[in-house]
Amino acid sequence: MESLIQIVNKLQDVFAVIGEHKIDLPQIVVVGSQSSGKSSVLESLVGRSFLPRGTGIVTRAPLILQMIRYTKEERDKAIKLTKNNDIKSWATFLHKPETIYDNFDEVRYEIEKQTDVLAGSNKGITHESIVLKVFTLSYDLTFVDLPGITKVPVGDQPEDIDEQIQELILKYVQLENSIILAVVTANTDPTTSESLKIARKMDPNGIRTIAVVTKLDLIDKGTIQDTTELLCGHKIPVKLGIIGVVNRSQKDINDNKSMKETLKSEKDFLRLNYPEIYKKHGNKVLAKTLQDILVKHIKKTYPILHKSLQDTKTRLETELKTLQTPDSKVSFILNLLKNISKSYTDTILGNRKDVSDTIVMGGARISEIINEEYLDKINQINPLHDLTDEQIGVILLNTSGITKSSFVNEKALEHMISRQLSNLIEPSMSSIDFVRVEMLKIFDAIDENVLETLKRFPRINSDVRNVLNNMLDKKLNNLKDFIKSFIETYQSCLNTTNPNFLIQLVRSSSDFQDTNIAAFMSNNSIKNTKNHKCVSLEDNEKKENENYIQLFKQMLSGINDLDNNIETSKQVKIHKSLTECYFNFIKEIIRDFVPKRIHHKMVKLVLETFEQELDEKVFTPYVINRTFEEVMTEEEGVIDERQKIEEMLNAVNIALKNMVDIQCV
Repeated sequence: MESLIQIVNKLQDVFAVIGEHKIDLPQIVVVGSQSSGKSSVLESLVGRSFLPRGTGIVTRAPLILQMIRYTKEERDKAIKLTKNNDIKSWATFLHKPETIYDNFDEVRYEIEKQTDVLAGSNKGITHESIVLKVFTLSYDLTFVDLPGITKVPVGDQPEDIDEQIQELILKYVQLENSIILAVVTANTDPTTSESLKIARKMDPNGIRTIAVVTKLDLIDKGTIQDTTELLCGHKIPVKLGIIGVVNRSQKDINDNKSMKETLKSEKDFLRLNYPEIYKKHGNKVLAKTLQDILVKHIKKTYPILHKSLQDTKTRLETELKTLQTPDSKVSFILNLLKNISKSYTDTILGNRKDVSDTIVMGGARISEIINEEYLDKINQINPLHDLTDEQIGVILLNTSGITKSSFVNEKALEHMISRQLSNLIEPSMSSIDFVRVEMLKIFDAIDENVLETLKRFPRINSDVRNVLNNMLDKKLNNLKDFIKSFIETYQSCLNTTNPNFLIQLVRSSSDFQDTNIAAFMSNNSIKNTKNHKCVSLEDNEKKENENYIQLFKQMLSGINDLDNNIETSKQVKIHKSLTECYFNFIKEIIRDFVPKRIHHKMVKLVLETFEQELDEKVFTPYVINRTFEEVMTEEEGVIDERQKIEEMLNAVNIALKNMVDIQCV
């Protein structure tokens, strides 16, 4: 059964070699404050003294400690290499696999040396791990020993050392497959234990936490009952158990007290002070419990781990395929350009299989810009923006010159309408700009694999983007010129006799109709307008509309001279109303025309010609100039990335092969 742990050890070895990875391996993570007895617990389990000691932060790198119960063949091999016939336990490091250490003082020295290599010789910490294998007859176990929790920097420690340590600890304990071994001291209040605070934060229900209570021999005799309640699980809510231990004191270490003697002293102490529960505590019980927990945990997490490895393998194979060096550079570039064009077109037309369910993108976003945002801006424009009654009066006077104007001053009306229609130009131009920007952004949202392949080759990437950018610039300038000219046409060519405009006048507000027609008719000696209106309404609405149109034609023709007594305010009111109505009439035409023109002469045209442009402006020059070798120069770092992925994929394949053995256990 213990072979399961050795299999996981193999997985740890595989992934430790490649450094950072996202594979969540089942493992026991040891968490405790500085001077909590964390190192003593591990040394008692191993049965040898080998961990660095001293003041401040001693452990500055994660130490993956693998206890391996060796076979006769492995011992014979160790004897042959060390020439030590009395060897009973030894150690090796993953970074020095050929070196066997049968002197554990040298193990301590190597840990210190490698820590300085990884973390520097100051008091900083590192996330890079040291893998230590200890071959023993005791147990199959594996631990991750982390720096002791501290709050106050000492000596030349960094000011944020507490945050650095917290970050490193959380990196390991937050993993669902990690068992948290929280070290708690008996001579302090467990509710203030930093290790338990972290455990509760990452494992609030305590389902993957086991607590180890140290320094039982340092408590006051009068508090033994309280400690008994603690050891019985009445104070710490953890599901995997609470085990008390008595480790070597500093005096024992100074006196070189053996581990065997320490275990005997521990057993005697527990039997004397905790006679009812002593069989459930001690380092031997701790080792056996941890071994059982780890084996069960490995079996429980196997399906999840196996699926994670399979998913990772699939992902890495896809990434590696994207990063592979092509056999034929010509066909590779040609296919890449075709894939770019197709993916870009599919993204805008909504033909992608990987449709986003979180953001509006592609053609849908373009549609929002030209069919919603643009129309909203146009609709919010006040037809009489920055045109006051006083200004209208001045315009009427100035356009009349030395003569009196007719009832409707056509020159004034043309001036005001042209002025107000200019307010439609800016939002129309902005809408084109927004579409251009969006079409450039869409390029970065095409198929991820295609995009990643393109990014590998800076020259091709630059050339392709330049083609799209130039196409959009050309279409943008032509489109802006055309739409601006289109609006200016309505500014310079006023047509108030347009039947559609006249109908809109008829359908405009009743106040406008009643007030202005009444004013017009009163100035032309036409009586009883309202009665005529009522009769017409009763007779036939269509006939009334025709009458109104005839009246408006007369008003707008300017054939009726103004009475000398007519008030200027009446002229202001009718010109104001006519300007507003004509503006709205032209606005309807513009708001319908501009989106269609943008779609037809910019979006659609780019999609129809993008592949052809890529062929003419990118591929053909490569062929003529024979620059395929040059343009296929990869981005800096791609080779390293490919090598890293290959190493990771190899590690995953080895891990999957090793995991076959778990199914057979």
